[in-house]
Amino acid sequence: MTSARDKALAIIPARGGSKRIPKKNSRLLFGIPLIAYTIRAAKESEEFSRIVVSTDDPEIKEIALREGVSVDDRPEHMSGDKVTKVQVVQDYLVRTGAREFDSVAALLPTCPFRTV
Repeated sequence: MTSARDKALAIIPARGGSKRIPKKNSRLLFGIPLIAYTIRAAKESEEFSRIVVSTDDPEIKEIALREGVSVDDRPEHMSGDKVTKVQVVQDYLVRTGAREFDSVAALLPTCPFRTV
């Protein structure tokens, strides 16, 4: 669990486009959107003082808000299939001026069997 001194940020990069499985991050797995598994594990861990879904997709944004986490509307130039998760995290930190965090984790939304 994070302490008052340790502020941890979780960024879940989830773009809408996918070449192999269209809309994969919002597709249902056992009746739950794929990205919701990652959001729920991050919340249940109680390790993060802030959880942000970075997306360019309105459906993913809606899911994230429904799950009770923040959403970053990812700029168009950061939404291509060649953009890495490291670039997404760096862009978010620079663009938002988020300097209050001691640590940052990027959690991929395609890991539904992750445990807390």
